[in-house]
Amino acid sequence: MPHWLLSDGTPFYYEDAGTGPGIVFVPGWTFTTRVWARQTAALGERFRVIACDLRGAGRSGKTPAGHGFSRYARDLHELFVGLNLDDITLVGWAMGATVAMHYTALAEVVGRVGRVVWVDHSPCFYALPQWPFALYGSLTPEALERTLDQLLADRPRATNALLDDIFSEGIGDEDRQAFYADSFLTPTSVAVRMLGAVAATDLRPQLGALKVPCLFVNGARSVVPSGVGRWMAGQVARGRHAVLQDAGHAPFWDQPSQFNALLEEFVGTSAENLEVA
Repeated sequence: MPHWLLSDGTPFYYEDAGTGPGIVFVPGWTFTTRVWARQTAALGERFRVIACDLRGAGRSGKTPAGHGFSRYARDLHELFVGLNLDDITLVGWAMGATVAMHYTALAEVVGRVGRVVWVDHSPCFYALPQWPFALYGSLTPEALERTLDQLLADRPRATNALLDDIFSEGIGDEDRQAFYADSFLTPTSVAVRMLGAVAATDLRPQLGALKVPCLFVNGARSVVPSGVGRWMAGQVARGRHAVLQDAGHAPFWDQPSQFNALLEEFVGTSAENLEVA
């Protein structure tokens, strides 16, 4: 169970297996490397697969500070430099997509990331005029505030409700218990800060800065409107999108074979041959 010691002394947990082109998986809010098990096991024979727990989550260090996206991105950079990673495919799910976006904005990361996979995440959470891709189609700041209040007042209930939203088709009892327990590895105060921060971050103005090939993957049954992937693919220099019809907010878990096939094909696609959506 390796940990990279970050510059501020925080232990950063990661898993590293396989050889070949590098794929790095960044989980969403309070999730851990466990959520990528259906990718790391299947892809490890052909790729070098790396998954991490963000600071404050899973087996990484629990710090009261450092929970802004620039710091999360810096943590990734320190790990990538330490592992000598270049030309990776950076896969970010939900909040992990926001981390990935901030990582690509760092001045010194040129060459580190060759491709970005953005998994089921809206760049703007809230319903606004001329913006049809809010979470649930209609999320308001007031509704998000109620969720944050519930996390503070009754975290078990709030966590179960969020798991229901993420896995729209349900999951087995064993997996549900594991994801539930993983979520509680993040202190409640940090979990609230994470969720509030990602909801408040509008990434739309930054999309044009993504010059590497990008794949946007959505689940048709997700709380994130699946059309947002097509919209985002049109905002970047080289983008494509895909919708998995029988998947919810975690399409890589609900339809792992289809997701993994998309990912393998995308990693093997040169920037020159990537069709613009």
